[in-house]
Amino acid sequence: SMDTSMSTLITFCSHTAAEEPEEPTAPSEEPQTELPQTEAPPSEASPARAVLGDLRVTSVTPSSVGLQWSVPEGPFDSFTLQYRDAQGQPQALPIEGVSRSVTVPGLSPSRRYRFHLYGLRRGKRVDHVSTEAVTAATEPEEPTLPSEEPKPELPQTEVLPSEAPPARAILGELKVSSVTPSSVGLQWSVPEGPFDSFTLQYRDAQGQPQALPIEGGSRSVTVPGLSPSRRYRFHLYGLRRGKRVERVSIDVTTGEGE
Repeated sequence: SMDTSMSTLITFCSHTAAEEPEEPTAPSEEPQTELPQTEAPPSEASPARAVLGDLRVTSVTPSSVGLQWSVPEGPFDSFTLQYRDAQGQPQALPIEGVSRSVTVPGLSPSRRYRFHLYGLRRGKRVDHVSTEAVTAATEPEEPTLPSEEPKPELPQTEVLPSEAPPARAILGELKVSSVTPSSVGLQWSVPEGPFDSFTLQYRDAQGQPQALPIEGGSRSVTVPGLSPSRRYRFHLYGLRRGKRVERVSIDVTTGEGE
């Protein structure tokens, strides 16, 4: 039954984690190299190989980088994207195994970042690709981040029938799908749409505003780089023709640090 399968999976995952404390999910102080010891353990991997294609940059803003990749042979159970933030702190972003793209938020403008994408099978890293990207310079006359003051409900742009498309676009409730000490997974629905894109806004642990651009086809996002045991307020805006026409919000507290 499904209950038996789930309990078996949970037992297997916790058993694996208990046996391998030496493989942290966050990068060590030193940037990780090609990890030859975990890239090709044929005895432990599944019979078929899992291979990652090139990691490519698809978009760059002053505060984010979009990345995409292919999986010529697979599948992978999940991925982990690792990089260092502007303060040099290691960040690890968990990504679902079906994903082929990710947007990394909370970056600093005009800065070079090195991203490492690891493909995991059975809890082990079996392949690794890397790329570098430089964030865009800031454009002070047209900020992409929220103003110092949290934005109100924006009634002036929420009901503009003359400028909006004839059909309404409506956002469903913003829900929490996962919580860790350093990340929050969110999901939503679109009862009426579509939206051209979304923007997720929140303030980091230092109180700095962050804006994460999200593709219009997405219905979920994982927000990385958060601090443990801290309450965050997330605002999801739905955009049509460059205007915010809908908004939903939620408060989430991250997990406790180890």
